[in-house]
Amino acid sequence: MEIRTDNILEEKIYCDKFDTNMVSSLSLFLYEDYYFHFAKDQNGKILAIHKHSFENLRSLNYKLKEDRLYQLDVPTRVYNFASPFSLIPGPLFDPALSSVFLFFSEKPVENSMVYDTSLESNNLHLVGSIRKDLAEMLSENKSEIYFHHGATSFLSFVLKEKFNLVNQEILILIHKGWFYLTAFSNQELVLFNRFEVNNKEEILNYIVGITHQLEFNANYCRLSIFGNSSLYGIDDNWVSQYFKNFAISSPLSNIHYQEGTQSFQNPKTFESFWELP
Repeated sequence: MEIRTDNILEEKIYCDKFDTNMVSSLSLFLYEDYYFHFAKDQNGKILAIHKHSFENLRSLNYKLKEDRLYQLDVPTRVYNFASPFSLIPGPLFDPALSSVFLFFSEKPVENSMVYDTSLESNNLHLVGSIRKDLAEMLSENKSEIYFHHGATSFLSFVLKEKFNLVNQEILILIHKGWFYLTAFSNQELVLFNRFEVNNKEEILNYIVGITHQLEFNANYCRLSIFGNSSLYGIDDNWVSQYFKNFAISSPLSNIHYQEGTQSFQNPKTFESFWELP
């Protein structure tokens, strides 16, 4: 069963035999002006998806309180995209210093809660933060909730793929107004960052600049593009002017959908294919 509203940022999709009693967990992906969440069964298969836009914290609070799926008291993961982050090597990481590590990236917002996610068997830790009032609002009536930075899903994917990469590899994930860039040299992570952009020329400038900085060869380096590339008019013809080895791609999905919910899966939304395992 699929229910959609006229606004593309107001969307509800349900599996054919949906029942709230089947929901065992939730995953909420929170962006600056919209969110979507998965309701999953005990096997991790997606039963339903809700997607909503919001204007401010008050609007978000109202929509979540009206969201019958989010109000279920089941284990919930929150992926917060609207915050700075720091990536810390495992041997250097100390949970007591999380706020200090985050300060290296950007001064944390006052009255914020800092959290971290371990990746690659604790070889890396991605540190992020969330406003305490927002965290409290998201945690209301929930017995079990976990916070991650929104970048963790993409980063977990590229780290899993690193042994399939060539010696010089750049992978980017495009969102509206910004993109993540990951670079590997000889299958080792050498760069991961987020860049604010307005057009494809700015995206190209960052990629070319980092290619030169890392002394990559544009004729050999492979560029893989994920996410909403059409948002900026990025296509094969445009990319081929600058890189000989490239792909506009989607990951092999680690997300499984119940019958009737597969329509949500779209190459423009990376997180519809891959979530932090």
